[in-house]
Amino acid sequence: MIEKFEKYWSDFCTILAIVVILDPRYKMTFIEFAYSKAYGQNSKELKHVRDKLLSIFGEYNLIIPSSSTTSVLTQMSDVGSSAGRNDNSQSTLNQRTMDMFKEFDDFDNMDCSAYVRKSELELYLDEPRIDRKIDLDILSFWKGNGFRYPNLSSMARDILSIPISTVASESAFSVGGRVLDQFRSVLKPETVQAIITTRDWKFGEIGKTCS
Repeated sequence: MIEKFEKYWSDFCTILAIVVILDPRYKMTFIEFAYSKAYGQNSKELKHVRDKLLSIFGEYNLIIPSSSTTSVLTQMSDVGSSAGRNDNSQSTLNQRTMDMFKEFDDFDNMDCSAYVRKSELELYLDEPRIDRKIDLDILSFWKGNGFRYPNLSSMARDILSIPISTVASESAFSVGGRVLDQFRSVLKPETVQAIITTRDWKFGEIGKTCS
């Protein structure tokens, strides 16, 4: 059992960690806490989760045309600068006052440009977490925040829709191992088919009786 757990945990633990990060009640903080408990501080497993998260988000940035918060803020900055220039051209302020306002505009643009360099993922992770005790529909959260985080919300929608099963896929869809065990490993194909068919009929009759 532990071998099967290790096999499937190694395949799915990263995507499950990303699912937790996309929950605004936990984000990266819970992953850092849990991985420090499991693997110690600054583990390679935690670094792998971070790298995978950035890699997947980078793919969505390439696929989806960016109409993100950064673009909106840049456009707002341009509009504000243009309005300021128009007002200054119509005013009767002296040259010193105009220079002062120009310095202010340059200062404001520098401050804004430093802010817009953050990606949607960084902005999301920097925001305070929602109260953990709140009963939250995560898909509805990302649907409602699609305008603020267009690329990140698309990524969240795709990742959160991945079905996660606790049953091994070959165990769920194959009964061969239950028929051909170490005591019945030389059965003819016709005999195995008859056993499986009889089993299906038996469970079919039980299902009809229960319904």
